[in-house]
Amino acid sequence: MATELELKLMIQPEHVASACAFLDQWCQREVSSDQARLPTLSLMNAYFDTEEATLMEAGMAMRIRAVNGQFIQTVKTRGSNRVGMHARGEWEWTVPSDALDLSLLSEVPLPESLQALAWQDALVEVYRTDFERQVWNIRLPATAMEVVCDQGSVTSSYGNDRICELELELKSGDEMGLYQFAVQLAEQVPVQVSVVSKAQKGVRLKYGQIEFPPKPLASASDAVLAAYWYEVGLVYWEAMHFMQDEVLSQPWRHSMMQLKGYLPDDLAQSLVQLDDTVASYLLEEETSTLAQLASIKDIGLIMLSIGMWLQQQADQ
Repeated sequence: MATELELKLMIQPEHVASACAFLDQWCQREVSSDQARLPTLSLMNAYFDTEEATLMEAGMAMRIRAVNGQFIQTVKTRGSNRVGMHARGEWEWTVPSDALDLSLLSEVPLPESLQALAWQDALVEVYRTDFERQVWNIRLPATAMEVVCDQGSVTSSYGNDRICELELELKSGDEMGLYQFAVQLAEQVPVQVSVVSKAQKGVRLKYGQIEFPPKPLASASDAVLAAYWYEVGLVYWEAMHFMQDEVLSQPWRHSMMQLKGYLPDDLAQSLVQLDDTVASYLLEEETSTLAQLASIKDIGLIMLSIGMWLQQQADQ
């Protein structure tokens, strides 16, 4: 089993070329095996579950990935969002075709609800993702990472959703390097932190529900409550663009104001200023309001700065 730790960033299609140019230029500073652009991949992922969403309810996802004529079977646990980053268990096997090999699950510590294995006969393909992946190896002094840009779609019998995102995956070293590099990218290109995985997008198509983090007890520490409101805000921001409904900017703003109460003064003030900026855009009667909001660099920069602060609190 491997533990995958990644920082995901939303990006709008009109800004992808700028992000790729930034990554190309970064690699050209010092070309080596751990800092270079890699070949672009065309990926197909078929995700499997029962009609009753047995795996999803147990916190697991199972897929077959086709890449360059090879097939890879993957099982992932839901894991946890570590203050905007995803940490989850992952098992992978090369398989001969696009058919699941369920015997491989003997290597996975299944949750109790799945151990009876009766669900295996009811597995069906519930959605799939098709996307092009551009890949860069990036090296900072204390961090090695893989950065990918994915563009494509999630499709199912219930509808489809767009994939347009960047992922920074830790390969070795200090995980804070993911945030530090993301900040340098966000200074050049408007991006926003995302906690919504491709698998969650597929599930959302079927159930039409937005998945929020579990609410902590009122007696939880300030750091825990701050992390909760931070992630709630990230979910609302992504949902606003998925649903193309600027009305969701209101619960997003509410979440940010709840978060403000747990932050140090400088970060709290940055949220107040950001709220004023967003409010000014919302007052304008423009059909492109969501696109304009997604082009505000400060949104990504401020959320990354808060994410770094929250991560530091969690590590204490």
